Amino acid sequence: MADDATVQRPLPQTHAEVVSLAELELAFRNHGFMDELLREPITPLGCHYLLNHFDIPRLDADGYTIQVGGRVSRPFQISLSELQARQTVTQLVTMECAGVGRATLSPRPVYVPWLRNDFGTYHWTGTSLAPLLTQAGLLEDAVEVLFTGWDVGVDQGVEHAFERSIPVADAMRPEVMLVWAANGQLLLPQHGFPLRLIVPSWYGVASVKWLRAITVLQQPFEGVEEAQEYRYRQSPDEEGEPVREKRVMSVILPPGIPDMLSRERFVRPGMVTVQGMAWSGGGSIAKVEFSADGGQSWQQASLTPVSNDPYAWVQWEAPWTAASGTTVLMSRATDTAGATQPLNPNDIWNLGGDGVNAADRVTVSVKSGIGSSGVQVPSVPKRVLPGAKLPPPTE
Repeated sequence: MADDATVQRPLPQTHAEVVSLAELELAFRNHGFMDELLREPITPLGCHYLLNHFDIPRLDADGYTIQVGGRVSRPFQISLSELQARQTVTQLVTMECAGVGRATLSPRPVYVPWLRNDFGTYHWTGTSLAPLLTQAGLLEDAVEVLFTGWDVGVDQGVEHAFERSIPVADAMRPEVMLVWAANGQLLLPQHGFPLRLIVPSWYGVASVKWLRAITVLQQPFEGVEEAQEYRYRQSPDEEGEPVREKRVMSVILPPGIPDMLSRERFVRPGMVTVQGMAWSGGGSIAKVEFSADGGQSWQQASLTPVSNDPYAWVQWEAPWTAASGTTVLMSRATDTAGATQPLNPNDIWNLGGDGVNAADRVTVSVKSGIGSSGVQVPSVPKRVLPGAKLPPPTE
């Protein structure tokens, strides 16, 4: 970073860089994870990322029931209290939004402008889904299981309840749960109170909140959020592939201290232990590599599991000798299935901006004496419209 006061805060220069008011409203209504909390193996309650498509329904745990039906021989209704009387399971799961990295793409798809902060790791408590499906008696032609929430809205011009499906084989996996608590507390309203689904290996969109019904289908579901949204495709007329398993991912716990507005990091010279987390829906983490020079060279990081639960992130760390100047720290993970994070987000560009799991990057300025006696921050208005001229820098 320059030593004098000539640096001006960047403003959007093209339309593609300007976030629309509608996207801002989505960003304010929802929220991401705070990077500094990567130091915690379990995300504190209330700090998990949040994305809700429609309004939060007003629901009461008393008298709450869900319907289990469709292509089953014994359809039934079950109450929340009856579910809670079944065998209880708690597992640590790292959840991630499918829109990860969307805002890093060029051109940028217009939707919630996620960077790489839409994740979190909670202890989820509930009961396994598979015994309920067994109790219902799946018919031979059962193909998928559809989960319907109480939240209703309009997307792609269609009014509908939020619904997502998973194949029967996935629904029968023991880790797929109906959940009523997180980190030992009842679910918060925005996170699905009183009951939601958790599909640990898939992106968060599959984990339907405010569950109303479970319906077994004899053919693939073709609702809005399945057939029109959340598909990897390059153009609107392409069918594409469904967005399902979480792609391999690693993130860096930003070292040092931040600039309040830009979040650029400042670090003093010397030995620094850089840490972060890594996870994947397609397998365990095999390795994490760290670069302190923008990807020119790499070193393998050490890995430390935070839990025996297979769908929780693992912690990684690597040593770095910070020398004066500005550099880009990077991390990339590889899972046991052989998948590795790409270096360039545009290598996996898609129309919806989903599953953008490119290697993480953190720009760091290394300088002795950070603050009033070191880095000089110009006196520049923070609230300026795109295209507005800034005052000349002060001497």
